[in-house]
Amino acid sequence: MRQALLLPQLQLQAYRQGALRQFTTCSARLRAFEAGDVVLLREKKSVQDGLLVKLDQSKEISNHRGKLSHSEIIGKSVRQIVQSSKGSEYRVLEPTLAEYVRLTPRLVTPIYPSDANLIVSLLDIHVDTFSSSHDHSPPLEILEAGTGHGALTLHLSRAIHAANPPLAHSPPSPNDEYGAEDAAYLGESVADLHETGMESWKANRRAVVHTVDISAKHSKHARKIVQGFRNGIYARNIEFHVGDVAAWIDSQKAERETEEPFLSHIFLDMPSADHYLEKVASVLRVNGMLAVFNPSITQIGDCVEKIREQRLPFLLDQVIELGAGNIRQWDVRAVKPRNPTPPPKKKAAAALEEDEPKVVPSTTIVGAAIDAQHGQEERDSDLAEDLAKKHEGYVMVCRPQTGVMVVGGGFLGIWRKMQPAQEPRV
Repeated sequence: MRQALLLPQLQLQAYRQGALRQFTTCSARLRAFEAGDVVLLREKKSVQDGLLVKLDQSKEISNHRGKLSHSEIIGKSVRQIVQSSKGSEYRVLEPTLAEYVRLTPRLVTPIYPSDANLIVSLLDIHVDTFSSSHDHSPPLEILEAGTGHGALTLHLSRAIHAANPPLAHSPPSPNDEYGAEDAAYLGESVADLHETGMESWKANRRAVVHTVDISAKHSKHARKIVQGFRNGIYARNIEFHVGDVAAWIDSQKAERETEEPFLSHIFLDMPSADHYLEKVASVLRVNGMLAVFNPSITQIGDCVEKIREQRLPFLLDQVIELGAGNIRQWDVRAVKPRNPTPPPKKKAAAALEEDEPKVVPSTTIVGAAIDAQHGQEERDSDLAEDLAKKHEGYVMVCRPQTGVMVVGGGFLGIWRKMQPAQEPRV
């Protein structure tokens, strides 16, 4: 009986401390839309994306289908119908993350949801729900160099969101008993208390996304995009930075007063990414993932070549081509040609120092795929002799792997950080 009486009190105490989470997928069903919410208006009989609107009591929507005041939408629940001045009917929806990314205004081309979801999946991010027992373990920290539109930033933040503690409620208002009096006595405003509480919360985060962009304009826009999704539910997991990523890494080392690696994953979406590989290698933990996204396969090749030349501790996992339909896996390697001994084509394939990967077609792949693979091998044989004559060092091989498809623009290279080589003992 006593336990039954104590349970409501414990629940109320936990709620006041911010320990209860809200299931955000059904947040709109628990309450009506309010001013400041972002809603999706879709024509009642349409399957198109619709119109993204941030609700403001004093504004209205006006187009060829009539006028619709925001005040008529405020107070509605998800999937309810509103009508314009010309009788057009719209259904009020809460936009998904994919719809939000596609429909928000942009300054740069975003990483589209299908690609962003794949990138997050390939990074293999796993977090557990927040627990105070995890305080002694290092937090999971991700670096995104090239914030852009903020699309991938949102997807990364969603992936780590469960690891962080729930946000405590705002400081006491002037109407709360003792709240305003205590704040005045301490000489602190409510804003000061809120800032102090936020800093304390950030210090207890178990996962964070650091996103860096060289453009202050793009970073500001991306921050606005992130904060606009479901009242900024994922914004507090993110730290926005403006400047060069190399300078940011140096500043972090100085601030942390250590040379130890602190990043679990790194994503580079920037031109000349190969120029930063040595710098990011110093702050990526062993077995951490490095992902490089570029519009050209030759840029990925530049990264492969730089890693080989500087003997950086990265092992290439895979290179894939992102697209709207299928995603092709690519073979990107630095190979060293050598003089073919016999001129016949069949033996000239031995001109490549590394063996070609053997692709075993599935039973669903028809003979055309096998012929294509054989044709590629013959072309390699034809090129081998010329390569041996023209190049004494390594050359790059960049081509799609025949018959290897990943169900799902640009090119994505995934590397894993290896244990650095030990210095030889004197």
